[in-house]
Amino acid sequence: MLTQNRHTSGDVGTFYDRHTDVYDHALGGNIHVGYWEDDADDSSMREATDRLTDLVTERLAPTERHHLLDVGCGHGSTAARIVARHAVEITGISVSDYQVDLANSRPLSPDLPGRATFRLADAMENPFEDKTFDGAYAIESLMHMKDKKAALGHIARVLRPGGRLVIAEHSLAGELTGPDAARMADAYAYFKFSLTTDMYGELLREAGLEVVDHTDITENVRRCYGSMISGWRNAADNSSGETSREWAAAADLGHWFFFEVAELRYGLLTAVRP
Repeated sequence: MLTQNRHTSGDVGTFYDRHTDVYDHALGGNIHVGYWEDDADDSSMREATDRLTDLVTERLAPTERHHLLDVGCGHGSTAARIVARHAVEITGISVSDYQVDLANSRPLSPDLPGRATFRLADAMENPFEDKTFDGAYAIESLMHMKDKKAALGHIARVLRPGGRLVIAEHSLAGELTGPDAARMADAYAYFKFSLTTDMYGELLREAGLEVVDHTDITENVRRCYGSMISGWRNAADNSSGETSREWAAAADLGHWFFFEVAELRYGLLTAVRP
């Protein structure tokens, strides 16, 4: 089941205009979660978040001259890591002007095997022609899209036959009820996101894509959450008035969401356009 919300792409863009730097600092230069092998893994935050990028890239299985779509490109760190290791072209899109400006200003050596460009665009109104891309990835971006069905339909449309889509995303393993449901509505409103309860499988199939892998890595990413909450608390401590109260509210909601919602899951999904 898909939980709908009322935010718009403009809301999400404004949210990331304000939050990107906080996430970047808390997550070691990336703005997505990290992956640790086990409790004994002493990787730094940057190493762990880079590893999540690598896991996504492995599932994409890019080959030379592939053209990839980065759906919700953030400030370009994910694409930068991929093009530093693979001779591919990446087009990244975001609804945040600030993120697109950061991504396009990121210094990338002309000697890298690949190249990346970034533009302001809404994945729910994907502007690209049919069968433009050899692959696509969406890391923690679909949760911000009100019309996930439209977004996935457009991604499927712009993939060439055999093209892969890799999703790294939070989902809910079941519906919340009572006070938890009400508080989740507050979290949706503040963080400008909504979560599916079908782990994206049904939505991918409706888009005409074949799911070939779904790996639950919830336990491998949990270590990130404390750092994210600390980032919001630091932002509250270093601001004043209404802004400080907003960051404090984010920290409180985040603590509940990440540590008290037993239904929260995080997975890697790979789908192929037949």
